[in-house]
Amino acid sequence: MEFRLLGPLEVRRDSEVLGLGPPKRRALLLRLLMENGHSVGVERLCDDLWNGRPPPGAVSSVHAHISRLRTALEPGRGRQKQPQVLRTTPTGYALSFPPELLDSVRFERSVRQAQALADAGRAGEALQEVERGLAMWRGTPLVDARDHHFVEGESGRLQGLKLSAEELRAALLLQEDRITEAITSAERLVEREPLREAPWVVLMRALYFAGRPAEALRRYEEVRALLARDLGLEPGPALRETQLAVLRHDSVSLRPPLRRARLVPHGVPPERPAGTRPHLPGRERELARLSELLRGAATGRAGWAVVSGEPGVGKTRIAEEVARQASDAGWQVPRIRCAEDGRPGTRFADEQLRLIQNQLRRLIENVGGAGPTLCVVEDVHLASDDVRGLLLACARKLPEAPLAVVCTVLDEPGPATERFLAELAGRGADVIPLAPLTEAAVRCVLSEVTSGPVSTDAARRLHELSGGNPFLLHQVLTHVRHLGPAPHAAWSRVSVPPAVRSVVRARLAELPSAARQVVERAAVIGDRPDMRLVARAGRMPLEEVLGLADQAVSVRLLAWSEAASPCDGQGYGFAAGVLRHAVLGELSPARRRALRADATTARAVATLRDGTREGH
Repeated sequence: MEFRLLGPLEVRRDSEVLGLGPPKRRALLLRLLMENGHSVGVERLCDDLWNGRPPPGAVSSVHAHISRLRTALEPGRGRQKQPQVLRTTPTGYALSFPPELLDSVRFERSVRQAQALADAGRAGEALQEVERGLAMWRGTPLVDARDHHFVEGESGRLQGLKLSAEELRAALLLQEDRITEAITSAERLVEREPLREAPWVVLMRALYFAGRPAEALRRYEEVRALLARDLGLEPGPALRETQLAVLRHDSVSLRPPLRRARLVPHGVPPERPAGTRPHLPGRERELARLSELLRGAATGRAGWAVVSGEPGVGKTRIAEEVARQASDAGWQVPRIRCAEDGRPGTRFADEQLRLIQNQLRRLIENVGGAGPTLCVVEDVHLASDDVRGLLLACARKLPEAPLAVVCTVLDEPGPATERFLAELAGRGADVIPLAPLTEAAVRCVLSEVTSGPVSTDAARRLHELSGGNPFLLHQVLTHVRHLGPAPHAAWSRVSVPPAVRSVVRARLAELPSAARQVVERAAVIGDRPDMRLVARAGRMPLEEVLGLADQAVSVRLLAWSEAASPCDGQGYGFAAGVLRHAVLGELSPARRRALRADATTARAVATLRDGTREGH
């Protein structure tokens, strides 16, 4: 079997092209192929396949598409036999296949081999290898999912790698004295990507050896003006050296070792112009800090950043945005996702650790080889000691390198990860905590969704429901979008989104029975329940109730605010209003009536006692 991503999606078995069905099914297969064998949850699949706005029947649709894909990929499998290619995992679905079955993987290997041959002075063999890799391309990569956000980063990375391969090919043509072909290849590259300096260098050198030095100098002035106008930059060292060599008729310098071509700097991610709409409302400052990290790395100053926050606060999304910026500028953007399965002692440990270790070792060995590199390491709190050790080795060995590393981590990662983060911070890493979105940011998001003016009350209500958590925010918006341009009137009555219901069920399952009862009584009382009232309603000591409430805080159902705690038990509240609605939805009607009756009695007793106290 062969999976072909470098153009329209094709799956081949021997010489047969398999029928994959409608566009959504093809996009689903691409989404799984991009994970390199890792599992993807059903909710994440729904979110990615519908760009954050899955319809009510999305889960059923995904299951149906999975079933059809299994039939296509394993047509001879009996009903009683477990799927071997498209597997069901405890957390979702995963594709199991050797990496070399992907044409994108073979292409990357071909480019690396070509560069190694070029470094060894074997230009002819290197040229054959890079042309073999480029011949795998049939069009735009991942084109079947071009309207889906999840392909943006990988599509940009692959196209950036193709450009690097074409630049290498042009340099090799020049090295092999195929001057006319080198000029043609370089001309095409500067027309497509005029801000990449490497093809301009090849073009100037090829023009000189073609007997056209005056045109080579004219081209230098052209690219110098272009860089100044669009980026505010002067030409890099390779371009300046090439200009001087042409002026001096220094033919020796104009035919340097190929490895020097690898040092031509790629583009610097530009700053977002003032007044333009941010990609991520409410995250402007954090994105500015990460963009500054990239600009420093482009000059050879390695930089590290740690993005931390609660689940759903947007750590992965902000990392994806920075990766897009770097990829658009022509950077290499390897991505590493740590996973629970990679912990020592689990059945996936060896495979997971070997994959991540190989990626980090290649990073240490090859950083800067093809221009600046941004490495995104997701969920560092799930990494093993081996992986954390390799990351620290990168920080120690590469202080001066065109490298930026962005790690994402949970806001309460545990002692081992805390020690790792402390050492990174000691080496100058920028620690960027992500707080929940403000009401103003929620209003900005809502205005994008409704494409119209948003009232203050609507933004406030949505902020209360979501707690400013982007995941909850988008789930609520997706769930009520069918209500028209002003859905806020029905938010208090809206049913809980399925994904939120699943999250709450999982968190409730982590609590002992007594703590769960405290959460249920709190949900009946209100968004910010007084725990003294919860204690009276449950006929429990206040100290015991507070201890159980703290357990609910630890699983992120309740939140604690010191500022809102003038008296014992009054600093607790649901982390988001929709979580409270979800807890209420888990109660049977009889249980809900009984808890409300207890709460009403407790309030009456409290009012009576307060009145008696005032009478005395």
